[in-house]
Amino acid sequence: MSEDPVKSLIEELGAHLSQKEHSDVVLNNGKGKQFLIAPSEFSEIKPIDSPRKIAFVDGGDGPLEESPNYLITINRVYYSLFQGKQRIKPKANPRVQFYSYVTSNIHTVDGKKNVSYNTRLFPHSPEDKRYLPVESDLTSDTESTTVLQGARLNSLGRRFAEWQLAIHVIETELEQGDMIVMDGSLQTNFKNEIKYANRLYDLAASKGVIICGLAKTSRLITESGDPLLARIAEIAEDVPFEKWYVKVAEEVSADDKGFMLAVKFHAKSRFVFRFEILREQFEAMNPDELNSVLGSLVENSQDVAMIGYPYGAIDADRFAQVRLDELNMYKGFILSEMLKRPEWKRLQKYSASLGAHDTLNGVTS
Repeated sequence: MSEDPVKSLIEELGAHLSQKEHSDVVLNNGKGKQFLIAPSEFSEIKPIDSPRKIAFVDGGDGPLEESPNYLITINRVYYSLFQGKQRIKPKANPRVQFYSYVTSNIHTVDGKKNVSYNTRLFPHSPEDKRYLPVESDLTSDTESTTVLQGARLNSLGRRFAEWQLAIHVIETELEQGDMIVMDGSLQTNFKNEIKYANRLYDLAASKGVIICGLAKTSRLITESGDPLLARIAEIAEDVPFEKWYVKVAEEVSADDKGFMLAVKFHAKSRFVFRFEILREQFEAMNPDELNSVLGSLVENSQDVAMIGYPYGAIDADRFAQVRLDELNMYKGFILSEMLKRPEWKRLQKYSASLGAHDTLNGVTS
């Protein structure tokens, strides 16, 4: 009788992962300095008397209808304001919502077939329009003939809107010494995204507002192949502090503007997070100023909903996400409008070309 394949897989993989020697430096494709992660390099986050005012910005999206040549998405961005545990009422509606569609167009350049993507934005209300990016900044080209890579295009309009909303928040809600925390890192991934990020950074520098990024998850690894945050958590078992930070790298990629730390915000938290501060601002901070920034987040990270994670970020995520029941409702709105228009009887054949897999799942699940 053959050996149990699941047992064999787990035994072999466990043995392989246990045999590696550790190299406790992040695998880095940027040019910035890397820091050895060792117990002696950890610093305590000490209690503070007066937490800073913090804005948390997040976004969510969901596909409503798609085919190989178009994609319709619902997008939402939101910000919350806190000072320690205290919620602060925003001066304007903190939630922006809009629909978008992306279309693909094929054209020839120097004998090569290129696919270009064009995006149109449709704000939920006239007030929402002022917080949206410029549509022409969302165009892109590729030589790939595999069109409309869904997950990446889904987030295109939403990601740009997060930067644009953050600019508005600094303009209207924050003053010198306050902080803004973006969801995720301070990396830019899309063409033209750096324009929006740089506007935010320049505005923050002029007003003295500190730019940060907080990532719930990370795919970064060490030079020996260990998951970075898991390895840091392991090393931290030999650290006497209950709340701490450790330097990781000045940058982890060429398009990353943040100085990267790993942080733990609560003694009972199971989580270690990737945390970034705009590099120029971090380098100008003394230890007390850095402790004030991190201590302000500690004061906001006491909620049992996810202890050790800032409640302002939980709040922003809750009001930015597009839930499954909402998604089905918006899909109904789109379908209802489509059925009123004769041209969509032909165009719906396009979306049907991607629907067979979902139908089969419905039959066989």
